[in-house]
Amino acid sequence: MRRRRRRRILLVGGLVAFGAYKMSKKDADRIKQDTGIDPEEMTDEELEASMTKLGIEKQHRDANDVEEAASSDTTDLDELERLAKLRDQGVLTEEEFTAKKKQILGL
Repeated sequence: MRRRRRRRILLVGGLVAFGAYKMSKKDADRIKQDTGIDPEEMTDEELEASMTKLGIEKQHRDANDVEEAASSDTTDLDELERLAKLRDQGVLTEEEFTAKKKQILGL
């Protein structure tokens, strides 16, 4: 059976969204550790069964989640563009730019 890939949305407060549900990154990691499958790769039925098995509370996504993620992404993008300009002007070194970029992207 082919797994359906879902777009994951990072949310404010360290939450991630998979399909119709949102959960903490910690809970997503627990699911992956238990099943060996990334929650992004699971069907809705598999994800729901795993959440039930692990006692993870079901939190449904809503329109506010998508808006928060979009505004957060825009802010991060604006900051990265600003930092890239500073790097291009020689104000920041490549190493400083790379370190800050990783911090912003959470890498």
